[in-house]
Amino acid sequence: MRHGSKPTIRDVAEAAGVSLTTVSYVLSGRPGGNTRISQPTQDRVHAAAHELGYVPNQAARGMRRGRTDVVALAITDLEDARDRDLATAAASILPRHGYQPVILVGESWRQFMLAGGADGVILGSVPAERTAADLETMMELVDRGVAQLLLSDTVPPDGVDVLAPGTPATADALAGQAVARLLSRLRG
Repeated sequence: MRHGSKPTIRDVAEAAGVSLTTVSYVLSGRPGGNTRISQPTQDRVHAAAHELGYVPNQAARGMRRGRTDVVALAITDLEDARDRDLATAAASILPRHGYQPVILVGESWRQFMLAGGADGVILGSVPAERTAADLETMMELVDRGVAQLLLSDTVPPDGVDVLAPGTPATADALAGQAVARLLSRLRG
């Protein structure tokens, strides 16, 4: 490993005395194809990864798997109680289901989502009416099969789930329900 560089899967393989394929299987939790990987070998790989401080590159992993395991929350203002509750609920709930939340404030959500930054997006409750650019982006994401949930009292474009902000009794309950509905759509 070069000084100052992050450890790679190749460094882990060298330190553990195994092949790149073995490291890949062990660290991804896959069974090992046609070859069973012994527990001592798995332990060596995990120990080498830990000792080196190896952290998988999520972008590369996402490209191989065709998904990011990221859910974006597009909100307008963290000072808005409903948007803040949505962000808090998402940060708590999503990791328990294998998704990393990314909170996007303002208009940047469109570029982020069109660039493939997340598997799904929850669009916060403000503004009440979406711009033409928002609607165009939402339709493009529908065409790409990206899961979307819109917190709104208005009818969304076809292919976008909607949850009316007044449905649950509290803002926290609304946020929890929004996250649950998007997770259902991601799995469905």
